[in-house]
Amino acid sequence: MRQLTSSDLIAVFLLGSAIATGNPALAPYGIWSILLPLLCATAFAGYVASGATIEDLRKAACWTAAAYIAFIFLWYEQYKLFGHPGSVALFTTLTDWAGFPGYEKVMRLGVGICEIIASVLVLIPATQALGAIGALMLMTGAMFFHIFTPLGVDPYGDGGILFKEAFSVWTCAWLVIWWRRDQIASLLRRFGIARSAEVPAR
Repeated sequence: MRQLTSSDLIAVFLLGSAIATGNPALAPYGIWSILLPLLCATAFAGYVASGATIEDLRKAACWTAAAYIAFIFLWYEQYKLFGHPGSVALFTTLTDWAGFPGYEKVMRLGVGICEIIASVLVLIPATQALGAIGALMLMTGAMFFHIFTPLGVDPYGDGGILFKEAFSVWTCAWLVIWWRRDQIASLLRRFGIARSAEVPAR
């Protein structure tokens, strides 16, 4: 049986770190939430030791990351789609900064719809990599706006939960892309962007 590699352990540790960092439910535990990455790594190592293959571990970790991405995105749709005052204020700040005052609703609903699409894609095995790429793009944009616009990293004065969640989803998206890199290569070949490896003539 193949042994766990350092890359596997690092990826699982990053997964636990991302969930611990971006999960507001763990906030009351303070510094103790740092134990979650270690618990995740230990749990997955035990999973392999119990007879699961390395492929089983990667699949389980990938689905954990995908589920977290979808959970965070879909949880916030109640605020975006139904015009919660906090969400309206956030997107008003962004559209005013971008020079498009009055288009808050368009941006808010547009981002919400894109997040729903990414959530659906990341939960479908055949399109998981595409969903992760969509999530990565969305969260790259979110982190940019938090850092380089008047929005700031702590717009609600709650310790920057939104920014932490954006970074945690961004990390999970990279992990799904890493674990599903063969799927990405297959999609690129299907659309003619990359060529299949040719067997050299003998």
